[in-house]
Amino acid sequence: MTAPTTVYQPHHTAFSVADLEASKTFYGYFGFSLILEWTKEDKSLSITHLQQEGSGYVLELFHYAANEDGPRSSFTVGNNLPEVGVKHLGFSVPDLAAAREEIIAAGIGEVTEIARGRTLVDYFFVIDPDGMYLEFVNDSRGLDPGAPLLLSGTQK
Repeated sequence: MTAPTTVYQPHHTAFSVADLEASKTFYGYFGFSLILEWTKEDKSLSITHLQQEGSGYVLELFHYAANEDGPRSSFTVGNNLPEVGVKHLGFSVPDLAAAREEIIAAGIGEVTEIARGRTLVDYFFVIDPDGMYLEFVNDSRGLDPGAPLLLSGTQK
């Protein structure tokens, strides 16, 4: 396979949310600001774009009015990894413990303990208003695509 000539940069991730205002507040804490909002005339659907300051990365939030009173998603840590599909959104932070303590102090969401993953990265999760997980990592592994780290183990 030949290498593409086009450069592919991450642009956005889309979530469907039950409470648009709660989601805007939650993601605002992590540096996402409103840059666009479209609302259908009958208010049955809103599409909101939040952009992370400095990165250009966009969260696209779909809010269907019919979902406002629905139950919160019931994911598990890592968002049901054995099932095929998108599982979580990850953020890198320079100091994992400090970021975790700040988030806890802000009361921004449910927070898990810091753990070491099977891929040797430390992480914790924060659960958003809809039950979706955000992962926070401090990745100091120094991985190199020219010399990938190949791991194996008995962990699930």
